[in-house]
Amino acid sequence: MINDFDFFLPVKIIFGAGKFNQAGKEAANLGEKALIVTGRRSAEKSGLLSRLTAQLDRQGMEWVHFNKVDPNPTDLIIDQGAAIARRENCDLVIGLGGGSAIDAAKSIAVAAESGLPIWRHIASWENDYIAPAGALPIMAIETLAGTSTESNNLSVVTRVKSNEKPGYACSFIFPKTAIIDPEVMVTVSPKMTAITGFDILCHSFEGYVSKIAHPIASILNEKAIESVVNNLPKAVNDGSDLEARAQLAFANILAGFSLTHSRATLLHAMEHPLSGHFNITHAEGLAALFPRWLEFSWEGNPEKFKYLGKVFGLADSDNNKHNLLEKAGDFLKKIGLDVSLSELGVDLNNAGRLIDDALLYMAGGVKNNPVAAGKDEIFQLLKASL
Repeated sequence: MINDFDFFLPVKIIFGAGKFNQAGKEAANLGEKALIVTGRRSAEKSGLLSRLTAQLDRQGMEWVHFNKVDPNPTDLIIDQGAAIARRENCDLVIGLGGGSAIDAAKSIAVAAESGLPIWRHIASWENDYIAPAGALPIMAIETLAGTSTESNNLSVVTRVKSNEKPGYACSFIFPKTAIIDPEVMVTVSPKMTAITGFDILCHSFEGYVSKIAHPIASILNEKAIESVVNNLPKAVNDGSDLEARAQLAFANILAGFSLTHSRATLLHAMEHPLSGHFNITHAEGLAALFPRWLEFSWEGNPEKFKYLGKVFGLADSDNNKHNLLEKAGDFLKKIGLDVSLSELGVDLNNAGRLIDDALLYMAGGVKNNPVAAGKDEIFQLLKASL
């Protein structure tokens, strides 16, 4: 019997080599003056910013460039961007870049619409919370295959005051249009390719084993998992492999569907406080936690964990927890992400706060995990991952 479900995904997705060249035309359908949100240097260095602004100019659109976004976008930067969007009367926000730029664009669109600091719209330890009531239209132009933010209703914000790093969801931050062009990804470095690609795998597999796994998303997750396992090492070794890039970009879209409907699990719930407090790269934190999370969560849904073993190449007779852990370790080595938390600069001197944060603003992920985890279990998993 198929469980009851809802499915909602109002994103116009434009996918394919060369589709970046449609950005101006698509933007003109959404607004008249755009705030372009990017990282500090990459969009300019790659030439993508000038290519985009030339297209906007041809469409007769005005634009303003905001290039203050760091890898873990903060509430203060988002509030700066929102203030510029309001001052300049922007009616469209374009996120150009990887997950950080697009996540920031989403939150800027919320704060620009409300006129309030973004943190008022995020549940926190200390917060007079106000649910988002709208957002400026958002366009996502993905230049890195990772985070899946171009196809979901989520955004992540780090609060400077407390180092909290929650994700939040609302229907207003689905991008109106997302452009995914594998051609613009061929110059991404091997390390960044590995980092963003592994995030796709975690999003897909966590959604696959989640307690609220969505029946449509689960089918799509299988495709995404296979695409990442089979193509990420190829893209890491040869960034010009356009087919591998396209497969990863496609998997990233599918993972966004999963995040929208099935959400993440304990793995993401443990990592967000780590990158919030230690400012580590998100997917490197996931990689450090991944083996111990697999080991801990296996018993909650062995058949679905065996699916990952099958994709890794395990025969049915050898498909068990021990061999899955070995294969997962081999995969991490192959893509250069066999790291420990201590190698990333993490310590557990403030473990209580890390655990409390996970149980507060990442509580949904904790609850979704195949095996229940409380404070003691989370501490042991963090300790084992050092």
